[in-house]
Amino acid sequence: MRTTRPLAVMALLALTFSLTITVAQPAAAASSTAAAVLAELTVRSETQTTTYDRANFRHWIDADSDGCNTRYEVLIDEATTKPSVSSSGCYLSGGAWSSKFDGTTTTDPSSFDVDHMVPLAEAWRSGAHTWTSTQREQFANDLGVDYSLIAVSASSNRSKSDRDPAEWMPPANAYHCTYATEWVLVKYRWGLSVDASEKSALSTYLSGSCGSKAVTLPTKMVSGSGGGYSFTDINDDSQFRAEITWLAEEGISTGYSDGTFRPFSPVTRDAMAAFMYRLAGEPSFNPPAKSPFKDVKPGSGFYKEITWLASTGVTTGYSDGEYKPFRPVTRDAMAAFMYRLAGEPSYRAPARSPFEDIRTSGGFYKEITWLADEGVSTGWSDGTFRPFSSITRDAMAAFMYRFDDTVGVGVGTGGGGGAVPPNPGDTKNCGDFSRWSDAQEWHDRYYRHYGDVGRLDADGDGVVCESLPGAP
Repeated sequence: MRTTRPLAVMALLALTFSLTITVAQPAAAASSTAAAVLAELTVRSETQTTTYDRANFRHWIDADSDGCNTRYEVLIDEATTKPSVSSSGCYLSGGAWSSKFDGTTTTDPSSFDVDHMVPLAEAWRSGAHTWTSTQREQFANDLGVDYSLIAVSASSNRSKSDRDPAEWMPPANAYHCTYATEWVLVKYRWGLSVDASEKSALSTYLSGSCGSKAVTLPTKMVSGSGGGYSFTDINDDSQFRAEITWLAEEGISTGYSDGTFRPFSPVTRDAMAAFMYRLAGEPSFNPPAKSPFKDVKPGSGFYKEITWLASTGVTTGYSDGEYKPFRPVTRDAMAAFMYRLAGEPSYRAPARSPFEDIRTSGGFYKEITWLADEGVSTGWSDGTFRPFSSITRDAMAAFMYRFDDTVGVGVGTGGGGGAVPPNPGDTKNCGDFSRWSDAQEWHDRYYRHYGDVGRLDADGDGVVCESLPGAP
């Protein structure tokens, strides 16, 4: 057990630096002003091209394995009267807390929420959609600064929801300067952007003496603003910019040596093998001494990745014994590759085709409709799927992002299928959610695999956390 945050911080940092991710090294603390820090942040419209899922930010974790997860570490640290902590289970008793948002006080820690200063959904829209899962976990459990997470009354936290300072400020007016300052510092620490209205509101709160006060700059955890990769031919207005950045951050594709991504170039079959191998986590694999394909020789480009793909059954090549590595991948073949990469999950194709140009008796009908039902590809706005069109690199980034987010690799990883999420255990209570829809979504994600592990459905009617805003 511990009574302050540093031990958990060191444990989280130990995890951080044992993994290969884009994280800045700690440097000597520097000072600035909140107004100057705000001026450094990138101004960018919030992304609306990817779907936020609270489950993408794993929390709360017990970084130092003392029995108290991040939520309880914050409650212990911020108590105005220090509580007693049980030797097992991290039960708190005898403490007192005060909410800086609205001045509410309590002796019952279950009545307080631990708020992310910058809400998870806001972070997602401001750049976290391009992060690795490890980076999102670090953000969601950030004990490295004492303002990233804060214990507040449940009512004020739910009133805030996922709104930025242009849309919501704490009821306590005296706290506005501190709130605006800490919001800016969290965005700076994590390389997150601000939108125009958000910056305008923050500029107002940080005008005059508030914005000119000296602040200590926190260690930057993510380089850049909204992702550490940029390409000369991808800008903020590019379709699938977020997904392309994610693809680069995950190391699946880092583009070409000239700094371009070439979004409209077709994906060839050898590149597809490399993308899928990296998406699977680059599993240990010894390529065969003799190639299974006549046109792919040992030592040729992506030989290991192509033969790995063949070993999993994702591809068997063509009937003439060739793989045809430089042939563009068509959309129907891509559907088949992804269905097999998922482990060929049980699926009954619909009796009626959802696409005008796909017949129920056509090739890869099951795989194409499975892909559509999973939300990986919904086809074109005219109701077609265009099965024989080549996949472009930007579209492949989008498909892989959605596949990883909703399905997962089910073959060739050495660790079983990725379609079943790991059991989160009893790590959530209703107070961890701002809205009923978020709680229900979390419950539904795990219920079919593990039941009501979070014990959110008190009366067993399938509707969780019925006191939260938006509950039916």
